[in-house]
Order: sequence, then C-alpha cells, then structure tokens
Amino acid sequence: MTMPQFRMLYHFLALGTCSAFLTAAAPPPFLATYIHNGNFEAGDYAFIRGAFAGASTQQLANWKALQAYGTLCMKEAAHSENEELKKLGVNAQVDEERGYQDHLCTQIAFASDVPANFKTWDAFHDALARSQPYFQTYKSAVNMAVRSLDSDANKDTFEEQLTLHTVPDQMWRFVMMGAALNDVSGIDAATRSALRMQSILEGVNVDWVNSHWGRHILETQGWSPAIKAGRKPAMLMWLLVQHADEDPAFQVMALRKLEPLAKSGQFSKQNYALLSDRVMLATTGKQHYGSQLSCRDHQLAPYSMDKGGDNSKILDARRSEMNLPPEAAYIEHFRKSFPQGC
Repeated sequence: MTMPQFRMLYHFLALGTCSAFLTAAAPPPFLATYIHNGNFEAGDYAFIRGAFAGASTQQLANWKALQAYGTLCMKEAAHSENEELKKLGVNAQVDEERGYQDHLCTQIAFASDVPANFKTWDAFHDALARSQPYFQTYKSAVNMAVRSLDSDANKDTFEEQLTLHTVPDQMWRFVMMGAALNDVSGIDAATRSALRMQSILEGVNVDWVNSHWGRHILETQGWSPAIKAGRKPAMLMWLLVQHADEDPAFQVMALRKLEPLAKSGQFSKQNYALLSDRVMLATTGKQHYGSQLSCRDHQLAPYSMDKGGDNSKILDARRSEMNLPPEAAYIEHFRKSFPQGC
C-alpha cells in the first residue's frame, strides 16, 4: 500500500462529512493496540514488519490484511468525498489513494508508507530508534509552544484562536520539508527519513484538528473574521484551508466564499489562485495557474495543466492577471530550497 508523496506546496483536513457508507471499513483487529480514543498511534511500527524480508507467517498475514484495509478504506473514503462534492455541484472523481474523511484510514495509510530507502527491518528499526530523541524533543517543543499561548476557547479572540492553530501547522511543516532537516548536525540520512516519517503523521493529525476548526468558522461566520482582522490573519486562515487536502469539499466551499473577496480586492488574488489550483487539481486532475509543483527526475515542474496551460505565454498571462510571477521565476524560487534536487 502506498500514499502519494506530498505535493510541493504541501498538502495536508476538515469537519467529518456524512459518509455515503453506513460504516467505514474497520481496521484489522491486530491494530487495536495502536488505536486509542479513535486515533492511531504508530509506536514501534511493528505493524509493518511484514513489509520486510524475513517476516513470520503471521507478520506477512498482518501486512496483507493491512494492505487490503488500506485499499478498501481509501476507496470508500473517496466515494464519500465524491458524494459530498456532488452536493456542491462538483462532479469529480477524487484520487482513491487518500483517506479523506476517514481519519483512521488516513493515519494508518501514512504510517504504513515506509520510505523506500529502508531495505531491511533492522535498518528501519535502528533508524527509528536513533530518531526518537530528536522527534520527542521537537514534539515537546511544539507542545510547549502551543501551551505557552494559554488558550481558552471561550475567551480567545479570533486572532488568538488562529495563532493556536497556525503554530503547530507551521512547526510540523518545517520538519516535514526535507531541506529543513539537512541543517541538523550529526543526523544520517536514514535517521532523517525516520524523523520525517513520524513528523508527517503528526502533521496529518494537526491538519485534522485545524480543518475542523476552520470549517466551523467558515460555515458560521464566513471569511469575515479573517478579513476584518487584517492581511496576515486572512493569509493564515487561507493557509489552514490550503492544507485541508483530506477534504476537497471543504476547500471548494471555502474557495467559493473567497471568490467575491478576491475580485473586490479584499483578499489576495495570488492566494486565491493558489487555492483555486489546489481545488482544481484535487477534483479534475488539472490546474489553471501552475502553482502546484511536482518532482520529476529530481526537478520541479508543474502538475498537469488545463487547456492552454502548457503554453508558457498563455500560462504567464494567466499568472500576471493574478499578480503571480512568471512560472520560470516561481519554480526557481522553490528550487533554491532544494539545492540537491527535489
């Protein structure tokens, strides 16, 4: 079972939507010890032992059951998300390799996506052990940063609540970006991979919480609190929506509410274009402004474009209308973060 690697502007969820299925696919029974209060905690990662050579018969059986669960739960989740999109008038066929609103499915799928550079269980397990001091220290730092905000949901202003959700979003994404870990001295490539793998799972959980909050705000108050708070708060609210890739229906709703604000100059046209590409790519497999980048042969390039987008002059004209730089300059900006290639 595999999960697509994060797109370059990093994906990452929203209020649970009503599933078209009466019940979601249940995780295999052997995973019960990893599930606490509805959340999956990867722990020692022993549940993926069957993915490596030398596994026992039972470990192989568990791995096959895990793969079967992943295929089924992601298919069901995609169907449910398509149904939610239909309610919004969007006839889409979303990717069937995401967990969408089945949070357990999403957590387990990401936790089971072992980096390809680990060829043996011992190599993976040793790297995981070496990564723990770094991971636990950083996790404590994130938790302390959030705790220092002394949040009270009943008393906090919108800006204070927004900060509470933005801090963990940005702190975990800093670690998930591969280049950020290159600056950590004394850490080898395998340990770095194990550290990033665990950090991605933390990011998944943060996005789940953030998108619940974001959906509640936009459904009950719209973009008004963010717009009234100023340019930076509006951008941060947009950032949380941009990272809610596990619920394209939520992103569609947010984008529609944002459109008149972008047209009237109350919201950044650039950020509107970025979210528009995000939504288009998730629901149609194409984008309009070339903002979503992939890695091809260690080089950055835009994901599939809609009609005319492969023509650089047409694409740059579109981007200019949204106050975006030419595509070549945009790619070069991100390339600087990946001097060794993406």
